[in-house]
Amino acid sequence: MPPAATSPPAASQPMSPTVLLVEDDEMLRRTTALVLQRQGFTTLVAQDGVAALEVLDAADRRPEVAVVDVMMPRMDGLTLTRRLRTRPDTADLPIVMLTARDLTGDQLAGFSAGVDDYVVKPFDGEVLAARIRAVLRRGAAVVSATGLTLGELTIDLAGMSVRRGEEEITLSHTEFRLLETLLEHRGAVLSKAQLLDRVWGVGEWADPHVVEVTVQRLRSKIGPELIATVRGVGYKVGG
Repeated sequence: MPPAATSPPAASQPMSPTVLLVEDDEMLRRTTALVLQRQGFTTLVAQDGVAALEVLDAADRRPEVAVVDVMMPRMDGLTLTRRLRTRPDTADLPIVMLTARDLTGDQLAGFSAGVDDYVVKPFDGEVLAARIRAVLRRGAAVVSATGLTLGELTIDLAGMSVRRGEEEITLSHTEFRLLETLLEHRGAVLSKAQLLDRVWGVGEWADPHVVEVTVQRLRSKIGPELIATVRGVGYKVGG
């Protein structure tokens, strides 16, 4: 059975964010969990994708974010990410991918599968913690507005929900933040560089394909006609 949760918060203190850490290297898994605990996170750990699903099924509550290695036995990180995106209870779970390969193709494969961010090994523990916090802030960075419409969609920004009639459309935190950003500037064209800055908010993001892949994923869920491409400039919604 996968290890139980470690470092639970004191009952009298506010509950700290829980990270599901999925890593097959035992030493790296232990040291990373320890670093995250020192950074104020509670950790659930698993040695591969199969064990991660077992941990999720046994957990008392859903973790706030998952940190997933790419190369693992039994079930790799990309397969696990796709599985999480199809489960109703984890479809919008923020996912940070750990990869030893800093190649554009690997990054894009991760974003195509539905990850929200990635960190290249070897990594600094404080940098990983900062990236986790950035992903969590991205999910919380919504404006106080409800009842927006886009085509046949009804969008509740405060509640982070999107509906087409009675159908609820599940978006990842990054996809929702992308939609929110486009709606904040409805009718205006935002360049890929502007979207990288406003949605991902990390200076080292430089590959515009990250935006393209995420726009494609968002279009596949809400409808390709709702996000217009302005060739050579960027993207916009509405008129």
